[in-house]
Amino acid sequence: MTHQVTATSNIDFNATGVDEILQNVAFILSTYVISCPLYRDFGPPFQLVKRRNTARLIESIQRFVPQAIVIDVDYLGDAYVGKLEPVVKVIVNE
Repeated sequence: MTHQVTATSNIDFNATGVDEILQNVAFILSTYVISCPLYRDFGPPFQLVKRRNTARLIESIQRFVPQAIVIDVDYLGDAYVGKLEPVVKVIVNE
């Protein structure tokens, strides 16, 4: 079964099974390494940022949530206002 996961701000400390795995993926999506939304000329071009962030997300999910197999990574939001929200589709391998 494929699950679509977005970043989360709520944590269920009693989550187990598939819910725990999906919550762990959502937590990785909501954790940013670095950002600079108000300085538009700072950093690499937008498409390069998306590619790098996608690679980082997949690597983090593979490392910290090996039960989740990433199928697709897409983004919601607008680069021009400095907000991109990753949406990841995963298959849970229990």
